[in-house]
Amino acid sequence: MKILYWDTFAGISGDMALGSLIALGADPEKIIEQLHSIGLNEFKLEITSRQVHGIQATDVDVIVLDTDGSGHGHDHEHSHGHEQEHSHKHKHKHDHDHDHDHDHDHSHDHEHNHELDHEHEYKHEHDHAHDQVQVQVSGQGHDHDHLHPHDHSHSGDHHDRHLPGIQQMIVSGKLSERAKNHALSVFKVLAEGEAEVHGTTPDQVHFHEVGAVDSLVDIVGTCIALDLLDIEQIRIPALPWSTGFVNCAHGTIPLPAPAALMLLKGFKFRESGITGELITPTGAALVKALAEQADFPEMVIRQVGYGSGKNDYGIPSLLRGVIGEI
Repeated sequence: MKILYWDTFAGISGDMALGSLIALGADPEKIIEQLHSIGLNEFKLEITSRQVHGIQATDVDVIVLDTDGSGHGHDHEHSHGHEQEHSHKHKHKHDHDHDHDHDHDHSHDHEHNHELDHEHEYKHEHDHAHDQVQVQVSGQGHDHDHLHPHDHSHSGDHHDRHLPGIQQMIVSGKLSERAKNHALSVFKVLAEGEAEVHGTTPDQVHFHEVGAVDSLVDIVGTCIALDLLDIEQIRIPALPWSTGFVNCAHGTIPLPAPAALMLLKGFKFRESGITGELITPTGAALVKALAEQADFPEMVIRQVGYGSGKNDYGIPSLLRGVIGEI
């Protein structure tokens, strides 16, 4: 049996999960191809190899393309639309505007950009402690016929999907049955958690946040990557409890975010001593739908990879993935 152990010492978010799986060997080109098949075309996937506290990690960012084909970066560590306050802010203009504060400074980073259509290449350089290498994989397509039933390709409302539309996108694609079922499960539990928090029904949950292009890429891309790696089981340790507040469309809310906490009923937590968001609702939904909480299994370790987060709370903002066989 092939097992993935997600070591969530610094929490989990959608981009950390996808980054960890790409670091473990999931092919971004195949992920992109399958994302195209569900009608998700208006993005570029930016993959950066960088060091976090001296540890080489894979950082994933989604560049959402405008209707004219131009792109704008979206730092989606907090893909559910929270606004978190720290020492300085990065603002992103979307339907779910939110500010993120990142204490780490990349002013000395060195980047090498490559525009790839059908090739994927990593180059690792270690001349400086914070060297970065970027690979941009095109996700822009030309056929939007099987996008969400309501054509948002020209309205800019691709950030505003509901659960039935997302489900239709997933089942229409050329994903494996396992990847489809995983993706459907993640969105189902996420909608249920949001609905319970906001006093509505899952079908009525307004996916202006998790239905955004970047979050669809994170969730569906993660499920595709798990299938590509042939993961049969996911295990996690006790989750880190953190405190603080974030601002979102609904106002100021406590951490852990209510939707994330609702999803993680039944899971064990440990005190982390950190003020700031460690587990996003997207990350919580991945855990709820796909993982079980258990001790590290007795297994032969085959691969280790790190997915990078965007914050720096004094510990490495990393999700460590360990693949082993029993």
